[in-house]
Amino acid sequence: MALAIRPFEMTAEEASQAEADSANPPPRGFSLRPDGIHYEVEKDGESEWRWLCSPIRVLALPRGADGKGWGRLVEIVDPDGNRHRWAMPAELFAGDGTELRRECMRLGLRLSTSRNARAVFSDLLQTWTPEVRATTAERLGWADETCSAFVLGSGRVIGDDNVVFQSEHAPGAAAEMRCSGTLEQWRDSVGAACTGNPLMIVAVSLAFAGALLEPLQTEGGGLHLRGASSRGKSTILRAAVSVWGSPRFLQSWRATSNGLEGTAAACNGSLIALDEMGEISAREAGATAYMLANGQGKARATRAGTARPAARWRTAILSSGEIRLADKLAEAGQRVRAGQEVRLLDIQADGRLYGAFDILHDHADAAAFSEAVTRMAAAAYGTAGPAFVERLVVDMEEATRQSRAFASGFKDHAMQRFDLVSEGQTSRALARLGLIAAAGELATAWGISGWPAGSARDAALDVFGLWLAGRGGAGPTEAREALQRLRAFISAHGISRFEDLDEEDARPVLNRAGWRSGTTYYISADAWRDIHSGADTVDAARHVRDAGYLAPGDGNNLAQRAPRSVPNRPRVYVVSGEILGAGDD
Repeated sequence: MALAIRPFEMTAEEASQAEADSANPPPRGFSLRPDGIHYEVEKDGESEWRWLCSPIRVLALPRGADGKGWGRLVEIVDPDGNRHRWAMPAELFAGDGTELRRECMRLGLRLSTSRNARAVFSDLLQTWTPEVRATTAERLGWADETCSAFVLGSGRVIGDDNVVFQSEHAPGAAAEMRCSGTLEQWRDSVGAACTGNPLMIVAVSLAFAGALLEPLQTEGGGLHLRGASSRGKSTILRAAVSVWGSPRFLQSWRATSNGLEGTAAACNGSLIALDEMGEISAREAGATAYMLANGQGKARATRAGTARPAARWRTAILSSGEIRLADKLAEAGQRVRAGQEVRLLDIQADGRLYGAFDILHDHADAAAFSEAVTRMAAAAYGTAGPAFVERLVVDMEEATRQSRAFASGFKDHAMQRFDLVSEGQTSRALARLGLIAAAGELATAWGISGWPAGSARDAALDVFGLWLAGRGGAGPTEAREALQRLRAFISAHGISRFEDLDEEDARPVLNRAGWRSGTTYYISADAWRDIHSGADTVDAARHVRDAGYLAPGDGNNLAQRAPRSVPNRPRVYVVSGEILGAGDD
């Protein structure tokens, strides 16, 4: 019986690769073969070929939109046959090539150990000049303000096919921004667990909202979930993190500010989630929170000593802890600024029906539900965020238009529902929650979240109510705090440190803060500064005046002359005792 020998047939992938190789051959003196690159040498007047390295190709010459920052887009085949791409900066050729070779070998390249292999390898990459060009992105998330390309932590680019991520190191700066399972599995597990739980819905919506910040030119910021330990806060963070990556994508406030700067840059356009605010030092807490929301790191020098542009990012922030940011700053004698408070909205997260949850979805208790969500987030993750960006890139104009309109309508509805008047900090809080709700509703409309329509909107309104209740009203933070400080001081020292002008033989007062007559307090300038230490004392006086408890002096003076019975009649702040029985607003 004759032996039937079938002719060799290339697969479609192999045929496509062969066609690409013929259109982009290695430079003269090099040959690409199945086992890798070979190079030609002259020996005793004759030519021979020697093996240089395992398969590698230079696919394109990437450069920045300004025509600078050139590089090489290389593809390396590792020993398992997997292909890895790296857009390396051409400046790596300027040294001895150690960093270049290190990264290539980390991706699976095998290089000859012969004496001149290193130099020949550098020659190969420098002289291989394909005709194909690409545009470089040097940061993760949105590549630039045009929002035409989004770079994931793996180096994958969503959007413009001609954009590549270029870095001194191969993709992996956000190594935990990877995926497991399918979008359907995430939606049916983590997404479904959010249903009926407003805090979870808002946290996951916040994760989606990170991708809207750059297109809408909105500053970064987010939520701080505050509450007692073991009440479900960390579980909510894990659910939100699963939108973009693995559970290890969850970070800790304990990291240094420099470390968090790098993390924030890697989370550009997505979410940075920070657990346990209590673990950061009080001295660093305020500056770190402001840096993360402000979206800019410190300026640093390059290896050559020139100034390197500061890292920039726009990211959603989700934090948790048992204390407020204000409490943490107080440990270092600092006060929270209003700008910090509205960039990271403080939300009480342990007062729901079951700690941080409202519905347990047939689980025995909150602990069992929390454990189930943790397992879900560890099994299916990293698919929802990229799916959101894929739709956003396609529908950018309409999605941004709808988001702006939705956020505006959300604000108007909330103002009516809570019977509020427009005020700066409240408006900024509503703008942030409106954007979060818009992101959640987009994720629902695009079939990503699996929630009923309106769920994100209703959850955001619920959370706004928590924020409003936690701050004691809708007025500006500075005004409420000025009244609180003054009320607390008079309550504590209204008799002991104020000389009574109505008594002829009043006893001497030690450490006198001022004088009193009936229910009116005349507070000295020194005492006023002590009461409002760390705050703007003039603004504090204005807030007390506007609340109706301070009688100003003549003209523009907030202070007035003391009564005639006070020697030398210094200027004092005249405060009505009615402040003791009033609320903060």
